[in-house]
Amino acid sequence: MKKQIDKCPHCGSNWGVYVKMDLINVPRNINFDGSQGYNGEMYDNAEKIKEKSNVYCQECGKVICRWETFCKINGIVTF
Repeated sequence: MKKQIDKCPHCGSNWGVYVKMDLINVPRNINFDGSQGYNGEMYDNAEKIKEKSNVYCQECGKVICRWETFCKINGIVTF
């Protein structure tokens, strides 16, 4: 088994990672004057329609590895 990924191999950051995904049913509230409305609950009813395959560094934004690889190496169980 490979060593657990605990930092970015590019910049050394340990902030974490993110995965891009496409969502539907995400309302964005905008006031009549064009300013940002209250969006604190905008993702409550979101549905994931597609999860991208790469894992990105939160600090530098570079690809670290594929999502499946990250889960396998770090022992993350996905549903």
